[in-house]
This record gives sequence, C-alpha cells and structure tokens, in this order.
Amino acid sequence: MILDEFSLHGKVAIITGAGRGIGRGIAAAFAEAGSDIVCWDLAMEQAEAAAAAARSMGRRALAQVCDVTDSRQVESMVASSIREMGHIDILVNNAGGAAYCPALKYSDKRWEGVVRLNLAAAFFCTRAVAKHMMERRTGSIINISSGNSQVPAPGMVAYSAAKAGINAMTKTLAWELGPHVRVNCILPGAIETEGSMPALAPVVDRLLAGTPRGRMGKPRDIALAAIFLASSAADFITGEKLEVDGGMEFVHLDPSEVGGSR
Repeated sequence: MILDEFSLHGKVAIITGAGRGIGRGIAAAFAEAGSDIVCWDLAMEQAEAAAAAARSMGRRALAQVCDVTDSRQVESMVASSIREMGHIDILVNNAGGAAYCPALKYSDKRWEGVVRLNLAAAFFCTRAVAKHMMERRTGSIINISSGNSQVPAPGMVAYSAAKAGINAMTKTLAWELGPHVRVNCILPGAIETEGSMPALAPVVDRLLAGTPRGRMGKPRDIALAAIFLASSAADFITGEKLEVDGGMEFVHLDPSEVGGSR
C-alpha cells in the first residue's frame, strides 16, 4: 500500500532541538506518522513538552537534556537512548541557530560557537548514532541545513558557511555510510517560528515578495519533508538536498535590518 510506504510505525527517531520551532514540529509530525520519539533539547521543560505531545498520540517518547556541541555528552545520550528505546532508526540533526553580525565584527569566539552548533554538533550526533545504525544495517539521517547555504546571506557568514558544510557532509556521509544508511538534508527557506519571527518581522513583506508561494513557511512544511525522507518511500534517495522554501529567490537583507536566531 502506498500510504504504508510513508508510515514511520515501528521506528524510533532522535530529534535534536526538539523543544521548539522546527524541531518541535518535526517531533509532532513524526509521532503522527507512527514513530516513537527521543526529544533532545537544552531545556528539559521544552523537551518534556514535546515528548508529552507524542505520548498523547500513543507513542513512546523520551525527553533528554543534551548539549549537542559536547561530543562526550552526545555519545552518552545516544547510549542512554538505545538502552531506553531498544534501537534508533532515524536521526534528525535539527539543532542550530544564527545571530546576525557583519563579517568584520565577528569575534573568534562567536565564529567558533556558530560553526560548532550548526556543523560540528551535527557531525557529533551522526558519528554516535551511525555506529549503531551501521551495526543494524539500516537507518536514515536527516540534516536540517538552510537556504542560506546556497545564496549570499550578509550578516550570517558563519551560519552560511556552517550550513554549506552540512550540505557537503551530507553528500560525503551518504557515500561512507551507504548502502545501509541514507543521509539527506533539507534546506528550509523563511520559516515562521517563535525564534525566527522577532528577527524577520521587519522584513516579512520583502521575503514574501521573493517567494512564489506568497507565504512564510511553517515548521510542519519542514516536518512533512522530513517524514518523506525518513520513510521507505525515499528508499532510493540519499546524498540529496531538498529545498523547502516556497520557491524563494535571493532576497538581500542588510544585517542592520534583522536580528535574533532561528
């Protein structure tokens, strides 16, 4: 049956940054699709809220505090998740964020922090989970990249560079982990979340003018794409970049116009 191929029943997914925004949307949609969920976030209250929503749909769900920029903590939390849930089938590397700053004002600390959160953390999580997936000879890893990885993004040099790194890492890992583990990435456009809107509110009209669909994206738009990539319907897809941006073309935004994080 066609619908069965899009189902996540019997699967277990770790979702990083699951407590809010895109991560929260992915956690909820995966639960709807039948997956059990491990919700990672820096804030236990937010992780538990996402897990509770999954449990309300009859799924098993675990909430864990995990700083994904700390590789030792990641390894420990993966081991804990496997003990609690039995196995891991899906990893969604969603945790990330950006602060707007002109390139020449970037400090070493800010640069290293942005790159570590948006690129190194995804590698740490992938390395830890992929060992388990390779032993089981099955798995799907989905990296949340950004449209800013492919177009100029003034004021977001570290974020854009890190997300471009995600794209390259996705392609490389698809080869290294194939044929058993699939690795893909999603490139969101302008997505309406509690974290993004304070930054984007002043420029929404310009963003919409550059988007054929004429609206901001929702976390569910990204979540539905992630369900597809995680499911057996995408069994012959790996190493790919899926743009989920309403057809948005490049919109030039000056760093002085926006601020905040995803």
